[in-house]
Amino acid sequence: MPALAEIPSNSQSEHDVTVYVREVLASALSSNYQVHQGANLLYRIEIDGSGKISNNGDGAPRRGQYAFQTDILVSKAEIPLVVTELKSGTFSTHDVITYSWKAQRHKQVYPYLRYGFAVVGLETLGRRFITHNEGFDFAVAVPNRAEIEADLVPIVRRQIISAERIIELTRQSRIKLRRFEQNIEIDA
Repeated sequence: MPALAEIPSNSQSEHDVTVYVREVLASALSSNYQVHQGANLLYRIEIDGSGKISNNGDGAPRRGQYAFQTDILVSKAEIPLVVTELKSGTFSTHDVITYSWKAQRHKQVYPYLRYGFAVVGLETLGRRFITHNEGFDFAVAVPNRAEIEADLVPIVRRQIISAERIIELTRQSRIKLRRFEQNIEIDA
């Protein structure tokens, strides 16, 4: 790991934090998973007047062509599973609203996708996160880089399991659910 853990969080750029988080996740997850920084994901698929799909798998999604860039993407065999949007030191109401909206758009294309928000260098998320979140499946305040492995990695692992369970369910032609439940767990 880089020696960036020694630098105070408030002086670290978001880019540096993103690079570090990608490295931590890549080393913590099984080699079956790929951890990408700055990957683009489709937020919309259109069918034009001649029946052609806007993105039919010809090349990777690109910004400006119905794709948004993500900070961290965990995938398996090119299937996106978990996205984590990152902030360093602080976040705004606008950040929550914008990234939450992006999460909803991405999940319209990838309904199994788990989407989260992490702020490195912050002790707590506070009320504005709860008030303005509509699309995130998880969020975490990570007080410092040393806590990324302890705080963020287990959440991402659980989200991978959830995404893979949803994918497995949707592969079946008939789904007979007896019960569906999403739990909210909060550490205060």
